[in-house]
Amino acid sequence: MIETDVLIVGAGPAGLAAAIALKRGARQMGGGAAAPRVIVLDKGRRVGSHVLSGAIIDPSGFNGLLTDEEIAKLPIEAHVVKESFRTILGRKCSVKVPWVPPLMSSKGYPVGSLTKVVQYLGGIAEREGVEIYTGYAVTELVEKDGVVIGARTGEKGLDKTGAKKSNYLPSEEIRAKTTVLAEGGSGILTERLIVAKGLQGVRPQTYALAIKELIEVPAGTQTAGEVMHTFGWPSDLMTYGGGFVYHVSETQVMVGYAYALDYARADADPFELFRKFKSSGAVSAHFKGGKTVAYGAKVIPEGGFYSVPKVQAKGVLIVGDGAGLLDSLRIKGVHIALQSGKAAAESILSGKDYAELLQQTPAWSEIKRVRNVRASFHYGVPFGIAAAGLAWLTKGAIPWFRVPGLDEGDAAATKKVSRVRKPEKFEPGPTMPDRLTDVFMSGTMHEENQPCHLKIMDSAKCEECRAQFGAPCTRFCPAEVYRMEDGNLEIDFSNCLHCKTCRIKCPMSNIDWTFPQGGDGPRYTRM
Repeated sequence: MIETDVLIVGAGPAGLAAAIALKRGARQMGGGAAAPRVIVLDKGRRVGSHVLSGAIIDPSGFNGLLTDEEIAKLPIEAHVVKESFRTILGRKCSVKVPWVPPLMSSKGYPVGSLTKVVQYLGGIAEREGVEIYTGYAVTELVEKDGVVIGARTGEKGLDKTGAKKSNYLPSEEIRAKTTVLAEGGSGILTERLIVAKGLQGVRPQTYALAIKELIEVPAGTQTAGEVMHTFGWPSDLMTYGGGFVYHVSETQVMVGYAYALDYARADADPFELFRKFKSSGAVSAHFKGGKTVAYGAKVIPEGGFYSVPKVQAKGVLIVGDGAGLLDSLRIKGVHIALQSGKAAAESILSGKDYAELLQQTPAWSEIKRVRNVRASFHYGVPFGIAAAGLAWLTKGAIPWFRVPGLDEGDAAATKKVSRVRKPEKFEPGPTMPDRLTDVFMSGTMHEENQPCHLKIMDSAKCEECRAQFGAPCTRFCPAEVYRMEDGNLEIDFSNCLHCKTCRIKCPMSNIDWTFPQGGDGPRYTRM
């Protein structure tokens, strides 16, 4: 058993911000007290291996966390110099919005790889004395008399039957005075805790699946720092969806598409929608002559203010995406994650209430201002755009009531289908790889001789799902983990990107996402 003062689960922006703020805050407090021991555990192979974002980063989150010199040295190659919004009406038709709303403007913001930024923060944390251990999946919280007193890591070295192999490593228990959950969106431990302790928000969390590629383009053809956001096609008028194109350097372009998981059509395929998005002339013009070199996917907690759970229980705090802390209009959460991590650190050091400290941050005001935006899109894109405009014009004062909707969760929104539409076929090409080629470029790897971490809980429900919904898991998964072979559902867990879309969107709630052995999964290096 290992003992520590603070255990942080997850080495993303929120977790590392908490770790850095704890060490620096303790030093500033002085008084001769020993600095707290801080341990960070992450299931990725390296710091940043499982981190993905757009990412245009609101730099306000670094204020008070990093020094001016450290901020200046962030691994960012470009800042936004030119931005635009575009409504895409079809493959060959789009309209540029004549102006960028001030609330949505990112002019001057850094744009680049969140993976690299997190690795940089990890280096700072280690220099401050934080102990970071990667390749360890934390599989359960440890409680005593209703208080979280630490956590336990998963076993390593089990074969597919659960028997111990020659390289077997047992689980390890870590006892901590305070545990900080920084797992990211749809975190398993976080969601178990929320249910067990009754911490749910006013309504369930709702998510979008975000899919992203990095495309290398010939030098001299594009402008670093140019960004474009889109809405419209290929989403339908009842589904919240949009895309982005970010020029992070003169030779690298990030292209992404997010599709809300409360979509109704069971035959929708977010990956194929992403490919359609890239085929639009307004989008493909940004990467002519290019080649896709990296790929990834994650879920975004879009529910906003009313979906934020109670962020603490005895012995444990929840930070970042795991708490649903996102500006659901700007779809920005990195700066909010950083602020939540700092608030958690201050709470631990001072004994002040974490929830109250979080609500005093600028980030909380952002979340509250756009509290009705996401639910409004549930009634269609035109209604959602109107609600977003009102939120901007009135700083969130209108509507003054909670817009109803999204009360049943994303899976319940799925409608039955009598016939599954065949997706549009695209010729494979340098910037139009197929799904499995993209998965290869994510670096995803799992030891195949281990228990499958994706469990079908009831085979009868699976048959019912196939009859009523046409096996939607074979389409909503961005990594082709689920496929039909000879009338049977096959699971290729080695492809899994750890996005957890399957446990969110399965209309029968019949897929249990458990932890593979630590160190497995995607190996992002520039997402």
